Amino acid sequence: MTDDFDLDSEMRAFIASYQEASSLSTATSIEQQRSDYEAMLRRFRYPHPPGLNCRDDIVEGRHGGIPLRHYRLGEANDAALILFVHGGGFILGSLDSHDDICAELCAITGYDLVSVDYRLSPEYYHPTHLDDVEDAFHALGHDNTILTGVSAGGTLCAALCHRAASSTRRPAGQVLVYPGLGGDCFELASYHENAEAPLLSATDIAFYRGTRCAAETLPLEDPEFYPLVASDFSHAPPTIAISADIDPLRDDARLYVEKLRSAGVAAEWINEPGMVHDYLRARHVSSAAAAAFARIGDAIRRLASEALSTG
Repeated sequence: MTDDFDLDSEMRAFIASYQEASSLSTATSIEQQRSDYEAMLRRFRYPHPPGLNCRDDIVEGRHGGIPLRHYRLGEANDAALILFVHGGGFILGSLDSHDDICAELCAITGYDLVSVDYRLSPEYYHPTHLDDVEDAFHALGHDNTILTGVSAGGTLCAALCHRAASSTRRPAGQVLVYPGLGGDCFELASYHENAEAPLLSATDIAFYRGTRCAAETLPLEDPEFYPLVASDFSHAPPTIAISADIDPLRDDARLYVEKLRSAGVAAEWINEPGMVHDYLRARHVSSAAAAAFARIGDAIRRLASEALSTG
């Protein structure tokens, strides 16, 4: 599969190691996928940077308690707050699944970071995932919150920004990393060019989409489900959307930024060549992924700086 794509030797080795640790096939049961996911995490789990402190917390939301994990590097830097929303196709992920990624983002940006452990499908369905993220956002109550979401977490960040349009408290910015935003409704080129991309295929995306709802008819016209179908993007905060070039979701980020810009919102698209979905896991084994990870940190810092200068 990798022979069909322009990948350097480090990325090929990462993909081989990833697939050796776990097949993560959506053709298996969700229980098996969760077990395989844990096996992959064990392969690519790294220690926290020195001087970083973290603690767990629970806030109450409309569906019950929502676990949070707070990260701080040395002395407090709470001028801005990063609210991190993990990926995993709405069926995978937890506070632990992206723990080292959160720790390193806190360290490289210098800002406090909070990760939210939203409820997963199929135990809970749309819009419960979004409700949890919204409830955590309001419970934290920070005026300069930069949402940072990866994959499904990017979906939820963009959906929260849409939902918050009429709220008195809105996110100050959002950084979306290989987000799924509903591009499969728009016949985007990346869904054909990268249909069989390593680590995430178009078939996988269709599976994850189907697990989000209890109903057989998916709410494809609901912008809280698929943010790209919104009719109004003018209330979104400044946004940086980052895609992997070898990923069916690549053009979701591009189209979202185009729609934001057309609505007068400051937005930037960064496409990472030679990267595949979930390349954040490769940041310690691929120099190109390490550089891409550094750009995510820079994107967060830039939006936080802009929020502080205008606030």
